[in-house]
Amino acid sequence: MNKENSLTTRRIPALLAYFAVPSILSLVLHAFYHIVDRIFIGRGVGSLGLAGVTLCFPVILLFFGVCMLFSSGASSLISIYLGKDRKDRAEKVLGSTITVITVLGFIVALCGQLYYKRILGIFNIPPETLPYAAGYLRIILSGAPLFFYGFTLTFVIRAEGNPIYATIILITGTLINLILDPVFIFIFSLGVKGAALATIISEGTVALLGLLYMTRKQGLVHIRRSNLRLSFPVLKKVVFLGISTALMSMASSIQCFFLNDRLVFYGGSLAVAVMGIIFPISSILRLFTFGMAAGMQPIIGYNYGAGRSRRVRDTFYYACKVSFLIISLFVVLILLFADKIVALFAKDNPQLVLLGARAIRIFLSMMPFGIINVLGARYFQAIGKGGKAIIIGLSGQLLIFIPVLILLSSIYELNGVWFSNPATNLLALVVTSLFLIKEMRRLSSKA
Repeated sequence: MNKENSLTTRRIPALLAYFAVPSILSLVLHAFYHIVDRIFIGRGVGSLGLAGVTLCFPVILLFFGVCMLFSSGASSLISIYLGKDRKDRAEKVLGSTITVITVLGFIVALCGQLYYKRILGIFNIPPETLPYAAGYLRIILSGAPLFFYGFTLTFVIRAEGNPIYATIILITGTLINLILDPVFIFIFSLGVKGAALATIISEGTVALLGLLYMTRKQGLVHIRRSNLRLSFPVLKKVVFLGISTALMSMASSIQCFFLNDRLVFYGGSLAVAVMGIIFPISSILRLFTFGMAAGMQPIIGYNYGAGRSRRVRDTFYYACKVSFLIISLFVVLILLFADKIVALFAKDNPQLVLLGARAIRIFLSMMPFGIINVLGARYFQAIGKGGKAIIIGLSGQLLIFIPVLILLSSIYELNGVWFSNPATNLLALVVTSLFLIKEMRRLSSKA
């Protein structure tokens, strides 16, 4: 059975497992890398190194948001065109996207080298952590073209029906990262700069393997020289479909900015270091959900394009149920072993362990309810309703979070910062559910 027919005929649990499991494994492994990366930094550099890297997150997430704009938008549009049996249009989308990310990648890299100090000057960074933040950010931004290619090509390879290869190249890059981290940090004594260097080398590996796949014509869509031109009508569609995912990452940047500002004000560098531990751990849970969302996207997009409403609805329901159960299990385990988890990052720092264990138990307590917001945004993106995807995506990370953070921290200070995340997860669940209930009724009427 070929890829196109399997998307409309294969059993949904098996089909979702085929697309989602490789994506989940690769993303969770990538999140696991960030945990190990922070462990190396925490033990090799200390809490100030952790805080410095954490204070770079707003800039890095903003940059990743631009990457996601084109990678997510192009993959969504390619899935829809393949569902309509328009391979020629899918390849034009790929060609235009490759051209624009090449230009943007070099612009970001150049600006990063010239203005990294001015960029960091925008944020409220304590003087003792500034050297660590500056050293890390400058190297990360120098690898911008590699990140653009890595993000885009793995998304497209997954969307055109080969999630296994996309997973293989992501795992390869992650393993290289894990090997190089201790070498650069401990053997060459490069500190946070070594961690950043390991990251861009691994991303370069992902980009290279993705290019080899696309240029050797191994999949359904290929990079053709004739399509390597800017098509503004195509890019307009790509941006429209990718803007929701991009805005979620950019909203995370703003979220991190406000978080870091409140953490510095109420808890200093130690509280920021705690967030540097919480962030990669929570990323495992979020990236699991993103993996499930990435797995369901081509299934939903293809079947929506083919007019199979029942399969669209059933795929979304199944993804939500499985994600909620698995995330709930992981949250329980994290809450039970919070002290031991935080101790991995802290070398002879009992204050960091004590504050971190309490914070992680509060901050992650309602994470299972946050999955509906992520899956709901990706659902509307997959069916081409970017406007609703934007509203849902922004509600969870910006429109609700910032007012809640400001309110709770003003009343409860540092404890209010930790409680802002569970409160946001519950409120975002309500907002997302209002959109989904109406949409599912519409699908049921067509089934």
